[in-house]
Amino acid sequence: MKRLLAISLLSVTPALAGPFDQPYSIIETDTMPSADSHLRPVIVNRVDDENSQNNRSVVAPGAHKVTLDLPPRKGFRTATQHTLDLATQPCMRYYVAARLESPTLQEWQPVVRYSEPIGECRKKFNVASGAR
Repeated sequence: MKRLLAISLLSVTPALAGPFDQPYSIIETDTMPSADSHLRPVIVNRVDDENSQNNRSVVAPGAHKVTLDLPPRKGFRTATQHTLDLATQPCMRYYVAARLESPTLQEWQPVVRYSEPIGECRKKFNVASGAR
């Protein structure tokens, strides 16, 4: 009986592996105020057809399609959506935003406002610092 229990627990263990068990990247909304009147916070809707949680997605490093929503602003009734192609590096956090073509129009482009290394990830997986 003990052997059967041990075998069944071992077979479940790989299913319990999470996104933080290997090098990862984080994509999230940039909420920092900006002096640039053309930058706006967005909603991280989904990454590679997986819904994000709390405007944040933890992903494996590599190429991703990030779907972003810009909520309606004063004078507009509907939100707009764009997809950003983003190649993430291991142990990096990416802050995304919308760059308006004009504050009076709804046209915008998704941008990575800035990125930063994730210290605990770099330490855990021994990832060397590189160019950002």
